[in-house]
Amino acid sequence: MGTRAADRAVAAARSAFSLSGGRKSRDSEGGRRVARKFRGTETVKVDGKGRMSIPARLRRVFDAGDPGFAAGNTGRTQLVAVYGPDWWNWIELYTIEAIEEIDEQIDRLTRGSKERRWLEQLMNGQSMDLEIDREGRLVLPQKLREKLGLDSGVETVFASHGDYIKVYLPESPPRDIEELEEYAASKGPGFDPREFLSDGAEDGE
Repeated sequence: MGTRAADRAVAAARSAFSLSGGRKSRDSEGGRRVARKFRGTETVKVDGKGRMSIPARLRRVFDAGDPGFAAGNTGRTQLVAVYGPDWWNWIELYTIEAIEEIDEQIDRLTRGSKERRWLEQLMNGQSMDLEIDREGRLVLPQKLREKLGLDSGVETVFASHGDYIKVYLPESPPRDIEELEEYAASKGPGFDPREFLSDGAEDGE
């Protein structure tokens, strides 16, 4: 399977369930609690031990998305890295709440179905638990550093995607960006993507 076809196949597997249909968390008064989102793009350098200092504003979202952070009082934050298949030239860092919501959505798919097995392979089999230490540093295992070519002193891009961060080298942007750019171009220069929001609101009624 070619790179572009494989990228489309992974996207198709993910679209087998709607991320908007997951668990709706509630606050103490029964209202819906909206999870904090990652926003913006940062440049983060890798040191000689494979550590990266997570920018404070991004770490606050990871902290808020880890139910055990406040309760554990350890100063350490848990998260999940999805590194995907071989053709991925990026990794995705998810908050614990986000990954648990995705797990719940996968569990609702038919057991043994191709869609469920595919998503389990991607989100469970091609992922690992990581931790941000007390100093706000994330240590990437050698396996992930080698996958992305992260040597000491290399700068990486931390791009926000709502409930996860996409990490990649600036000179090697994610391969799925090209397909997204082609899709955006097909809509024409005057198209406002926020029009999609009204479609989502109608679907949720």
